[in-house]
Amino acid sequence: MERGLAFLGGTTATEIYDNMKTVVLEPHPKHPVFNPRFMQYASARGFSVRACTPGRGNEKGRVERPIGFVRSRFWPGRRFQDLLDLNVQATAWRDGFCNNRIHEVTGKVPSLVFESEEKRLLKPLPPLPVETDDLLSTSVTKSFRVSFDRNRYSVPSRLVGQSVLVRADDETVSVLLAQKQVARHRRSWGIGKDIEDESHKRSALEEKPRASDALPPGLAGLGEVGTRYFQVFAASSRSLAREAQRLVFLVELFGDSATQSAVTEVMATGHVGAEYVEYILRHKRGLTARPEPLRIHIPELDGVRLPEPDLSQYDRPRKTLDPGEP
Repeated sequence: MERGLAFLGGTTATEIYDNMKTVVLEPHPKHPVFNPRFMQYASARGFSVRACTPGRGNEKGRVERPIGFVRSRFWPGRRFQDLLDLNVQATAWRDGFCNNRIHEVTGKVPSLVFESEEKRLLKPLPPLPVETDDLLSTSVTKSFRVSFDRNRYSVPSRLVGQSVLVRADDETVSVLLAQKQVARHRRSWGIGKDIEDESHKRSALEEKPRASDALPPGLAGLGEVGTRYFQVFAASSRSLAREAQRLVFLVELFGDSATQSAVTEVMATGHVGAEYVEYILRHKRGLTARPEPLRIHIPELDGVRLPEPDLSQYDRPRKTLDPGEP
């Protein structure tokens, strides 16, 4: 809207809108609820707002007709590298052909009608700048990312769990903690993209060595199989710490060799997860857990041996005293 008003060089007294959420929060034939932020924008630019009546297509027919014109005249066969390239082509098409053609209904050239008749009726725009950036309050995920416009952007890993403000224009996406900018990226107009700053990745590796190729403590015996396993597992949304804890438990019960073999078998089926590894060990192979004795690395205590208790005494019936008749 801001760029449209700048292109026209002014605004009308009243602007008519369809019931999009950026303008109308709750449509109603007589009492629509308008978006407060857009109403602030309209006030700053000096125009009033009117919403179309829901279900009345005739109120905006002349607005929707040019959409079909653009689809049929501009888009067919069009190729572009990025949004900037597309906008350059669209501007050239608009100023070179679209607004200089003879209109099919009026029989006049739109650019000439605007210059001679319509432009003088517009109200001049106030010179004060207006806030038009996209704003989103969100939280930093455990993978030190913020989600915005169907893409993910990295932030410093120390901000995991923090609430931040995402501010974006057509070129950049900035992340702010309070009033401080903590990350800045070039905006992606794709879908499902992951945009990462290398410095954020390095800091995460320094703060959490387990995020590198090194296996978590207690799982070094799994070797390359374990490294590959955690590389695959890290792509899921499940907790790496929780998975490492469960695998360490299985290694303690069944040993490195058996657990490594089970992990290999699980990955061959296209799965990852400690629950699959445990199923292989306990049920498919029928192994019995035989954990090694706990070692605390004090020879006097590690060398203590106690005899096995005789549990058969609990199976013998106990004699009771019968007090007899009172």
